[in-house]
Amino acid sequence: MRGRPPGTWRLAWRISQHKPKPLWLGTLLFTIFFCFPVLTGLVVAGALRAIEAQNTGRAIGFAFLLILTELGRIVSIYYGIIWFIRAWELMQGLMRANMLHAQVVSGGKDAGRPVASAGEALSTFRDDPEDVADFVDSWLDVTGGLAFTIIAVVLLGSIDRVATAVIFVPMAVVVLLTKLLDDRIKRYRRLDREATVAFTGQLGDVLSAATTIKLNDAHAPVLAKLGQLAERRRYTGVRDRVLEESLQTTSSGFAEVALGVMLLVSAGSLAAGNLTTADLALFVVLLGYLGFLPRMLGRMLARRKQSVVALDNMRRLVAGQDGANVAAPRHLPIDLADPQPEVIAEVPRIPLEQLRVSGLTVSFPAVDGAERVEVVSGANLVLKRGSFTVITGPVGSGKTTLLRAVLGLAHRATVGGTVAWNGQEVADRGQFFAPPQAAFLPQVPNLISDSLGDNVVLGSADAELDWALELSAVAADVAAMPDGVDTLIGPRGVRLSGGQRQRVATARALARRPELLVLDDLSSALDVETEKLLWQNLSDAGITVLCVSHRLVAFDLADQVLEMEDGRLKPRSSSTDSV
Repeated sequence: MRGRPPGTWRLAWRISQHKPKPLWLGTLLFTIFFCFPVLTGLVVAGALRAIEAQNTGRAIGFAFLLILTELGRIVSIYYGIIWFIRAWELMQGLMRANMLHAQVVSGGKDAGRPVASAGEALSTFRDDPEDVADFVDSWLDVTGGLAFTIIAVVLLGSIDRVATAVIFVPMAVVVLLTKLLDDRIKRYRRLDREATVAFTGQLGDVLSAATTIKLNDAHAPVLAKLGQLAERRRYTGVRDRVLEESLQTTSSGFAEVALGVMLLVSAGSLAAGNLTTADLALFVVLLGYLGFLPRMLGRMLARRKQSVVALDNMRRLVAGQDGANVAAPRHLPIDLADPQPEVIAEVPRIPLEQLRVSGLTVSFPAVDGAERVEVVSGANLVLKRGSFTVITGPVGSGKTTLLRAVLGLAHRATVGGTVAWNGQEVADRGQFFAPPQAAFLPQVPNLISDSLGDNVVLGSADAELDWALELSAVAADVAAMPDGVDTLIGPRGVRLSGGQRQRVATARALARRPELLVLDDLSSALDVETEKLLWQNLSDAGITVLCVSHRLVAFDLADQVLEMEDGRLKPRSSSTDSV
C-alpha cells in the first residue's frame, strides 16, 4: 500500500538537507548571534555590580568585555549570512534543477508534464523555490529566537516568575491567529501566483508578436488587455502582501503589549525593592529582545502556508506530479572543487527495419467534463526502412495528434494501441523516440536565441552540421550570411525569414541522422522551388520519413499516402483535393 505523500515540513527538510553543511553552520552562527544579547545583559549587570562595589578595575574589564561581545556579535552575523546565502542558493538550485530536468528529459521515469505557458514557467521557476527557501530561512530565526528566549526566561524567571510567564501569551495568540487564517493565506498566495502567470505569459506573447500587433494596428486593445492583467496582478499581490504584513504586525503588536504587561507586573517587585540595579539592567536588556520569537513564529507559520502553494505548483512540473521529486537529491557542482557531473552515455542506435502502429486510439477529456472525446480511432500503420509516408486530411481530423501519440508526446491524452519497432513493442515512447532513433519537427519550429549552428547541433558531439544544412536546403542561405553558422538569429529566430526558420529546424531534426524522421506540415512557409528541393533531398537521403502534408510534390515522392478523416486513417483516394 502506498503511503501518504510527504508534507510541506518534510519536503522542506529534505530540500534543506541536500547539502546540510552550509545550513547547519548558518543556523549555528545565527543562533549565536541571537543569544549574544544574553551575554550583553550579563556583562552590563556585572559592570553595574562592580560600580556599586566601587571596583573600578573590574568595571573597566566589563567595559572591554562588552566591546568584545559586540564584536563577536558582528562576526557571527557576518559569517552566518555568508553560509546561509550558500544554503539559500543550494536549496533553490536543487528545486529548479529537478524541475528543469523533468522538463527537458525525453520520456522515462523522470519526465514531467510540460509547462502550459511561458508565464507559468517563469513564475514557477523564479518565485516558488524562493518561497520554500524563505520558509526554511524562518527556521533559523525561530531557532535563534527560541534559544535566546529559553535562556532569557530562565534568567528572568529567577528574578520574577510571574512577569516572565506573560511572554508566552503572544506566542499562543500568534499560533491561534495563523490557524484561523490558514485557508485565506493559501488562497491569497495561489491567486497571486495565478495572476502573475497570466500577466507574464501575456507579456511574453505580446513581445514575441510585436510585429503582428503593429501591422494590425492592435496596440490599443492589446495594451488594454495587458493593463487589465497588470491591475489584477497588482490587486492580488497587494492583498497577499497586506495579509502577510498584517499578520506579522499583529504578532509584533501582541509581543509589545506583552512586554508592557511584563513591565507593569515587575513594577511591584521594583517598588518593593526586590530588584537590584543589576537585576533591573539585565531585565531591561533582555526585555527588548523577547518580542523577537513571537514575531518570527508568526512569520514562519505564514510562510509555511505559502510554501504549501509553492510546492503544489512545482510538483506539477516533475515526474508523476510527486512533490518528493522536487526534493530529489541531485549533484549540483557549484563550488570549483566539486566534481563535474558524469557525461551521459550516448543512446545506442537501433537501425529501423519496420515500424508498426496497431489500433492506436487517442482521446481527450471533454470540455464539459462529460465522456472523453476520441480524436484518433484505431489507426493502423506500417513503415518500412527507407520508406516515405505522407498523411493528409482536412483540418482538425487528428493528423497532428496521431503523430504525437506515436512518439509518446500526446500529453493529457489517453492513448491506446501499440507501437512496435522491429517487432518489439515500445513501452515508453517518449523516451525511445528521440535521437538517434527518431526526430520530430512540429508545425511551429521552436528556435532559441543563439547562433544558427548551435540551434542545429544543440551541443551534440555527433551532429553533422554541414550535411544537415545541405539536406534541409538552407546551406546556400547560411553561406550568404556574413557570420555563416555563427550568425545570431535572435529570440525565437526573429532575424530569419519564416522559410529559413522552418529549414533550420529541419536541419536540427536531421543533424544526428535519425532512423525515423517525423514532420508535421513541413513546407507551409516555403516557396515552390525550395519546397521541391527539400522534399527531393529527403526522398533521396534514404531516411524513413513519416510526415503530414497537403502538397502534390510530397504525394508524388511518397511510397504511400494515407488520409485522416474523422479520426480514422485510411488509404487516400485519388479524388482527394490537395495543394
